[in-house]
Amino acid sequence: MFHRYRVFTIVWLLVFTQGWVSTCQSNVATYGSRDLHVSETAWSLLTALFFLGIALGALVAGPLSETFGRNSVYLVSTFLMLCFTLGCALAPNFAAMLVLRFLAGVASSPTLSIYGGSLADLFDNEERRSVWPSFALSPLLGPILAPVVGGWISGHIDWRWTLWIGLVLAGAAFLLALLFLPETFGPVLMQWKTRHLRSVSGDQTDTTSQQAERESLGKKLRTNATRPLVFFTSEPIVIFLGSYLVLVFVINFSFLNGLDFIFKDKYGLSEGLTSLDFLSITVGCRAFVRHKPAGSTDDTSSLEVELALPPELSLVRAAIAAPFLPVSLFWLGWTNYTDINPASGYVATIFFGYSLSAIFISSYQYIIDGYEKYSSSALAGITMARYVVSAGVVVATRPMYQGIGVQFVMTIVGSLALLLVPVPWLLLQYGDRVRAKSKFASS
Repeated sequence: MFHRYRVFTIVWLLVFTQGWVSTCQSNVATYGSRDLHVSETAWSLLTALFFLGIALGALVAGPLSETFGRNSVYLVSTFLMLCFTLGCALAPNFAAMLVLRFLAGVASSPTLSIYGGSLADLFDNEERRSVWPSFALSPLLGPILAPVVGGWISGHIDWRWTLWIGLVLAGAAFLLALLFLPETFGPVLMQWKTRHLRSVSGDQTDTTSQQAERESLGKKLRTNATRPLVFFTSEPIVIFLGSYLVLVFVINFSFLNGLDFIFKDKYGLSEGLTSLDFLSITVGCRAFVRHKPAGSTDDTSSLEVELALPPELSLVRAAIAAPFLPVSLFWLGWTNYTDINPASGYVATIFFGYSLSAIFISSYQYIIDGYEKYSSSALAGITMARYVVSAGVVVATRPMYQGIGVQFVMTIVGSLALLLVPVPWLLLQYGDRVRAKSKFASS
């Protein structure tokens, strides 16, 4: 048990720190853009290109880990990400930063894509249902907490320290992985055992399996590059839930990119005080993990195993939390006036964090439970679409806030969130019927 949770912790830290690096420079736009002589809208391209890199890299991350093992992919990709982030911290101009941020995103993609496979290596289905909510906080909390640090250090020390801090955190996680992270992927462990036995016995006659191993990577790359697209265009659940999650993340980044306008511009708060809203979101995320509604359980009891509870049960908490998303957005937009205390806005972001984490974590758990061995392909398609769309939203929302103001933007995204409230309820009611018609989903 200690061995499994040691691996769990190290992978959690790898995902958390690389999520941190993805947005670490987002909250120093005022100082960074001024130093490099670009607009703040252009500065948002640094995050957008990182997201695009993640989306493109996700297509090859799976087959790489299945061919070379989880450990090798984590270590090599993290090392490359550290190199590109170091280059970004030392970059002499904005063009160099854009290229290096994109490459850092590509290098981060394997870590941010294959962690579900590591959980599958370590835990069975029922155990994974218990540990998943805690683990799923890592890709959420990293991008949320990084701007807090950026907000407090901006104006006091050089803005590049946001990159140096991310580099130190990710470097520490890399050293832990280098020293203590074992291989967990069963087929690769069997290959290693077979090679060891051959070397001990001196039997070098069977080379066909070795040749098959070398040839399998190209085939796996072709299959993995097309299968997520097939799932996202032909599987009703993936299309429906994937589109839902893409829209939720459109709302998410529309909201996050407006925090400067909501708190700093409206109330004249400092960068540090403005960044406290990210801590409020974190409180909401933590509240979700501690919330267990009636009718659901994270305990791996024998009764749960015997009853074979359906995957739709994973969506109970998403259905409960979904109404809080439009509520938090309307609340934040319609109370954003100088004669209303900004504490009201901080409370609204707590509800936003709660609903966002509930929808994200529960939906991913539903895909994992519903597609089982095909869940990686289903999630890859959703992840790719999510990051591609998020990259565009990161760039587009700042001009929108500047053009029509906080109240109108929050009303628009709040209305979109309101239209999406029935989605988890519909899947709770009809998801089993849709799964029954799929050739990939579990029955």
